[in-house]
Amino acid sequence: MDTTIENKKRTVSIIIPAFNEAQTIGAVIQTAYNHPWVDEVLVIDDGSKDNTSSEARAAGATIYRLLSNQGKASAMALGVARARNDIICFLDADLTEFNIQALTQILEPVITNQTDMFVGLHHSNTYTFNKLLRFFPIIGGERALKKELWLRTPTQYKKSFQIEIALNFFTKKYGYRMDFKIIPGFSQVIKEKKRGVLKGLWQRMGMILDIIIISFRLYIIFSIKNSVAKKRKKFA
Repeated sequence: MDTTIENKKRTVSIIIPAFNEAQTIGAVIQTAYNHPWVDEVLVIDDGSKDNTSSEARAAGATIYRLLSNQGKASAMALGVARARNDIICFLDADLTEFNIQALTQILEPVITNQTDMFVGLHHSNTYTFNKLLRFFPIIGGERALKKELWLRTPTQYKKSFQIEIALNFFTKKYGYRMDFKIIPGFSQVIKEKKRGVLKGLWQRMGMILDIIIISFRLYIIFSIKNSVAKKRKKFA
């Protein structure tokens, strides 16, 4: 196993999907650019109505702007298509107190080939929810992975917040390695604070619904169909 990092500098493409995140995105970009393993920072402005693009440009990121809000997965897909490196790392644009040490902990397991995808959960994340791994897969926007994992995830599952569960599922299905851990020291602005209580709560409920839908589709429906197909092939 290659556990050295001396020859692995500037090999990561950071992808930040963003929608109305002008208040926080600049600091996230600066942290990413200050990291010695980061080669480029791509911001996909998902139809923002505020100054997200100008703040991101001022911080030095390469900007791709969608004319209307297409959803997180669509923004991520555009970022992957434009990324020039084989290791990519998704970061949320609304992180606070994000630092180089935290980013190192997210990148290093993939950079050193200890795993193929790594998810960093921050202390304010719904870790209790994430602990129910036998029922729900890991949910987290801060994840480093080999680009091939994204490319092998079927397009029909790359929708809104469903994408994170789809990446988890197909990473394991195809025999790749995945790991995660809690990384203290940074946080995330909650939806209710950013959008207002009612709108934020509505968006949160939509996110939870996405998670339930994709979990049912993949871990129950897809798995049953796959099992039936294997049995038919065995007795054909």
